[in-house]
Order: sequence, then structure tokens, then C-alpha cells
Amino acid sequence: MIFKFFSSSKSQEKRLKKYVGKPVMTSDGKVIGTVDGIKLSRKDSKPIAIIIRMSDGSTKEFNINDVGAVFDNDKVVLQKFGNEYSNLVSTLRNEVVSIRERLRDIMEKLNKLSDLLLQGSIKEDLYRDIRERLEKERVKWIRQCNDKVNAINDILAEVDKKIGDAEKRKSELMIKQVVGDLGDDDKRELAGLDELINQLRTVRAELLSLRMELEKECY
Repeated sequence: MIFKFFSSSKSQEKRLKKYVGKPVMTSDGKVIGTVDGIKLSRKDSKPIAIIIRMSDGSTKEFNINDVGAVFDNDKVVLQKFGNEYSNLVSTLRNEVVSIRERLRDIMEKLNKLSDLLLQGSIKEDLYRDIRERLEKERVKWIRQCNDKVNAINDILAEVDKKIGDAEKRKSELMIKQVVGDLGDDDKRELAGLDELINQLRTVRAELLSLRMELEKECY
């Protein structure tokens, strides 16, 4: 395993090297992976970033201050770590609502415009001019709608891969459990994997729901 240090301070390296392979958990005790490496500042040799091998098999780097990393005796605790998809799903939900409301508003205006023409309240040339402008705006929002569907599909593919990787790792740990070779760190990782898989499946369901909402408006 490569220890990713960027400092000549041997004492600092020796102190922190022991954390490689140790579990990384959130403040509520959920294991999210293991330490893969730590980056040190060239200026004062203090840790500036932590590289984590996540439970889904991916490797991610986090700024020490951003996640509030605390180096405990046999683990690293991230005091400010949250579900990486929670903010993304919330943002997508707001965007879906905005697109849906805008498209429905345009359709409502088009219908009212047609009623005014049928009632003889507006002239046909004015009707055509306003309708053309509304249709152009509608096309623009439909394009945004389709782009957002494609973005959701990309995220779904990423989530599906993470679920598959996490389930594969869980199977490996379950085999170790059956043969009686499951250590304490493995037990914590296994519990963390169950939590991760549940979170990812919840995210997946929310993304599918958002995609369905958009598809009703786009097509």
C-alpha cells in the first residue's frame, strides 16, 4: 500500500502512518471506509487532507478541516461528514419543481391564449406572435428538462455501481464471518456497508421518482 505523504518530517509520518488501514467513521459511529493515506503540509507538516478507501470501493480525498477529521487511537472520526448525495438530491428536487412549474405555466398561458382567440378577444396576428414566443420558451424548458433527465441517468449509473461494489465487499466480509475470520474492524465495516447500501438504495428510489416526474413533463 502506498502511503501518500508530502513531507520530510519523519516523526509526523511515523505518528500518522499507523492510521493507514484503520476505520474511518462518522460522528454517529457509522464506518464509511478505511484510511488510504494522509497528505501533510510542506510548511508545518500538519495533516491537510485524508484519502479514504470508501466502503463502496472508491477512493476519495477530503480536506481535514472540511470534514472535521479527528485522529483517535485506532480510528479516524469525521465530525462534519454527511451523505454525499443528500445535497445533490435536494438540489435536483428543487430544479425539477422549477422546470415542472415553468412548463405548466407556459401551457396554461397557451391555453388561455387560444381561448381569447376563440372568443374574438384578440386578433389572429397578435395571437400568432405571442404563441410563437411562448412556444420558443417552452422548447427551451423542454431542452432543460431532457438535459436534467440525462444528468439523473448518469447519477443513477454511478449509484448502481456503488451499490454493486458495496454488495460485493459485503459478500467478501460475510464469507470471512462464516469461516470465523472476521475481526473487529471488519465487523464495523460490515455494519457500515449495510448502512451505506440502504442509503444508496434510498437515493436511487428518489432519483427514479424525480426522473419519472420530469419525463411526464418532457414527453
